[in-house]
Amino acid sequence: MFQIICQCKKLWGDLRRKKCDNELKIKLMTELHDLVRGKIKQMAFAHDSVRVLQCFIQFGSHEQRQELFEELKGDVVDLCKSQYGKHVVKKLLMYGNKELVAVVMKTFRGHVRTMLRHAAASSIIEYAYNDKAVLAQRLMLTQGLYGNTFTICKSSVCKTIEKVAEANPDKLNNIIDEMKQILTPMAQKEQVIKHSLVHKVFLDFFLLAPDKPKTEMIESIRESVVYMAHTHDGARVAMHCFWHGTAKVCKLNADYLPRVICPQGEFGHLVLLAMFDCVDDTKLVKQAVLSEILLSLDEVICNKYGKKVLLYLLSPRDPAHLLPEIIKVLQQGDGNTHSKKDMAVRRKELLEVVSPPLLDHLRDNAATMVTDKASSVTISDILASACGDLRPAMTAVAQLANHELVPGGTNGELHMAEHPAGHLVLKWLMEQDTTLAEAGKEGKGTARIRLWQHAMKMNLERLGSIKAELSSIGNNKGAEILLENLNK
Repeated sequence: MFQIICQCKKLWGDLRRKKCDNELKIKLMTELHDLVRGKIKQMAFAHDSVRVLQCFIQFGSHEQRQELFEELKGDVVDLCKSQYGKHVVKKLLMYGNKELVAVVMKTFRGHVRTMLRHAAASSIIEYAYNDKAVLAQRLMLTQGLYGNTFTICKSSVCKTIEKVAEANPDKLNNIIDEMKQILTPMAQKEQVIKHSLVHKVFLDFFLLAPDKPKTEMIESIRESVVYMAHTHDGARVAMHCFWHGTAKVCKLNADYLPRVICPQGEFGHLVLLAMFDCVDDTKLVKQAVLSEILLSLDEVICNKYGKKVLLYLLSPRDPAHLLPEIIKVLQQGDGNTHSKKDMAVRRKELLEVVSPPLLDHLRDNAATMVTDKASSVTISDILASACGDLRPAMTAVAQLANHELVPGGTNGELHMAEHPAGHLVLKWLMEQDTTLAEAGKEGKGTARIRLWQHAMKMNLERLGSIKAELSSIGNNKGAEILLENLNK
């Protein structure tokens, strides 16, 4: 094979050149195909020749890819377990058409469990599941982890675990027991537990299992949950561990998980919200979670998901900040048997922890927050929900509005009233100035800060000087409204 591989490498080098046009590429691919035909299996397991095959799959026609697969179709699983051969399978999935991808995935049937436990093969299963599989193929890849009872009960009508459980309630306990036997060993191996396909099956277990098997599973995976929180389904598994775990497990998770779960994570931040909802030991939450968040408040408050964590502490389950389906997911943990403290008390204790740092941050960074689209939306929630003296923070924001209003801004900086983000903050403050006082926050000084006095007095005086000019403008609705308000 040495001479053939040397010739293949030369063609491979020519194919990769930028100057290789389509006509030349077709010619070179034909020559390369003639060289590798009948020798593809030997080449697929070698570190140098496998790169030639990857190039062949990438630049080849569908017919050439199909012919290559025909030589390998009996060895796909072994290729997936090869340090070098796995790249050939991945390229087939990446560049093959729908028909070829479907045929490649069919070769995985019955081997998913063993492949997931293999370091090289598990990465191919994960890529296939996440990036290439359609719904039917995802069901095929996961069904091997549901056990034999599920396989027997599954039909063309009942394809999913939910439908099988609904149609065969008498078999549910057997299915749960078999899933538990399959999943528990997987939780002990980091290489396996980090995959999203496994997270999907774990989530199905928690959604269907009775309380006792659920609690037993939580005990067995409590140290592995950290490897799940980065995916959609894995984060929900971690949430179930907080909802249904014993106080001891919740304490362990609350102490350890936040150290590795980033509040700015797309899915990980949901685990923190579930923790706020159900962990009674708010001192532990303060020490393990909130202290870390507050130390990096500058980063968290400007991040899309970190901001949601802060807003949840200020206004839990506010539909203005959370999608209805997320609120519905969080409600699954309400009424769990392990949370004894009243939810309102728990929320108040957490709010008392975060309020002073948030108010101080707003006071010190008012100019930045008001003009930043991401963090400006938190201002209204801080002032409306935080406990403590709101006056310094409110004054800092009001003073920004007190600057001279020059249409179009000065030196490239817009006045708060003209700024795309700032004007919304200003509008909210004016609308809420009286409301905050009526809500009982007058004693904290908010009601005494009349935004009209601090922010608008000077600008109203300037507008008053042009009343005559406004009166002379005819057929202008805007001028009429402004004049009407100035005369009040």
